[in-house]
Amino acid sequence: MKKKQLVFVPTPGVGHLVPAVQLAKTILERDDSFLITMLAISNPFAGSMSKHTESLASMHPEIRFIEIPEAITAPPSAACPASSFTSYINGHKTLVRDAIVKLVMAANPAPIASVVVDMFCTAFIDVARELGVPSHVFFTSGAAFLAMVLYLSDREDRGEPKFSPTDPDYTIPCFSNPVPYRVLPLLHSDVDYEAFANHGRKFKGSNGIIVNTFSEAESHAVSALLARDDIPPVFNVGPLIDHKGKSVSGSDAVRRDEILKWLDDQPENSVVFLCFGSGGGFDEDQLRETAIGLEKSGHRVADFGFLIGHWLGNKV
Repeated sequence: MKKKQLVFVPTPGVGHLVPAVQLAKTILERDDSFLITMLAISNPFAGSMSKHTESLASMHPEIRFIEIPEAITAPPSAACPASSFTSYINGHKTLVRDAIVKLVMAANPAPIASVVVDMFCTAFIDVARELGVPSHVFFTSGAAFLAMVLYLSDREDRGEPKFSPTDPDYTIPCFSNPVPYRVLPLLHSDVDYEAFANHGRKFKGSNGIIVNTFSEAESHAVSALLARDDIPPVFNVGPLIDHKGKSVSGSDAVRRDEILKWLDDQPENSVVFLCFGSGGGFDEDQLRETAIGLEKSGHRVADFGFLIGHWLGNKV
């Protein structure tokens, strides 16, 4: 069977890298004619990413991992995280292009079927276009947030103003109910608003958008996205998760096993799971407020300090 190549460029974060690897595995399980390369960008804000990347590379020899040189200066800690991190990723355009040309295309004559870029790596859509190969966006979040990002680019293209605290609730396509300003804190900053709007605009220049979701989870948003004829084809491939927990090792694996054992010991349907993502930026005071809120809910809160302790040990 004739071989063809896929080049993945994931955002350097666990919540983006792990789903990208899961997607690559799923593709290979269905069609082993693909040769898959994962370009790994370093994360200046998470030193543990290198460990995660090395662990995943050792567990998945069928996927070729290439580390992009650490030649880009990390941006200072900023009040506009989306814009700051996007600028850092965009600075890798030449390095990513060189890696594709010199380490992928030159190493194997098999044609590149697509460069699959993460939702925050849209600058590399331009790289794929320069090289004359297709590109697809892998959107690791859900359909509703994809709809939000596209909505921001639509507003910008229509010349509409950015969000303001005095605005009435927003009617956003793919959302079943109006959305108030106060629940969109990440978009209160004009530069972060622009960063997401620019990503949405770039999505429209790709050959397709792959979303880590499924219809049953977001039927309204998925149906509305599929009905649009002004965006590339949308492919729902989720949920892509490491449900066996094989992406962690060492002390992280020990903590995981202890927490899972605690969960297994709880009564059925008695646990509420709060997930803030791998980049959750909550400090100790915020976590304690969460604990207090749960305790005041009137429901059973057993050994919450145990879970908070493990979370604080990892995040603070």
